[in-house]
Amino acid sequence: MCGIAGIIGTAAASTTMEHMLEAQSHRGPDAQQLFEEDQVVLGHNRLSIIDLTKAANQPFHSQDQRYVIVFNGEIYNYLELRKTLSAHYNFKTQSDTEVLLAAYIHWGDQCLSQCNGMFAFVIWDRERSRLFAARDRFGVKPFYYHLKDGVLYFASEIKTLAAAGIKLSPEESVWASYFVYGSYGMPTQTFYKDVLQLEAGHSLSWEAGKLRIKRWYDFAKAVEKHAAVLPLETVKERYLSLLDESIAMRFRADVPLGFNVSGGLDSSALLTLVNR
Repeated sequence: MCGIAGIIGTAAASTTMEHMLEAQSHRGPDAQQLFEEDQVVLGHNRLSIIDLTKAANQPFHSQDQRYVIVFNGEIYNYLELRKTLSAHYNFKTQSDTEVLLAAYIHWGDQCLSQCNGMFAFVIWDRERSRLFAARDRFGVKPFYYHLKDGVLYFASEIKTLAAAGIKLSPEESVWASYFVYGSYGMPTQTFYKDVLQLEAGHSLSWEAGKLRIKRWYDFAKAVEKHAAVLPLETVKERYLSLLDESIAMRFRADVPLGFNVSGGLDSSALLTLVNR
């Protein structure tokens, strides 16, 4: 778990960002850094998992200094992507952060379909003055934002936005729906007015004062596209292979990892694969 935060617009200030990063400091105790230039400030709280060196700290810059990324999550297939991208990019670290940035430089917004992982990230293009952000397919990693008077704020937690001076007023319809039906509300809503969340499987861009949100992943369509009627034994073999591969990818780390077991069939099966 890491934390990301940023302000784009006239309110951008390093002092405000310091308050924001402190509010979510529990998300990343290993490094806390920020990047600031005219009307842009990005911040990051780092929990080191892959490439523990300072060179992999964030905000992370491309080699030509054009792009700056802040990233929360993991790109599980970063080794495979690194191999593909090595012909186009000269890597300086062993981090999945640099692989993600290289993927964006090479494929642009379409890099998302190449990534197997859980993520919420923001890339600032200093040449175009364009921000690009995205959230993973199922919204594992959080991304909250607030837009007011032409200033865009974003963070990994709502209280981080509050630390920037944003007033948290209850969104009564969401609270009512939650208490009566147990429903959290629409995928873009939160419990507070004008504090929104980027929906799972969506990307966000900000350029010339215009905010655009685009859906980049549709689970139902993906299932329909790859649906096939197969023999039971083939399905069992493929299912086990997918589980095996997913476990192997998620255990890529430069630090010791733990595994929480509930004692049920699902976690016990996964633990068996871990041990194998």
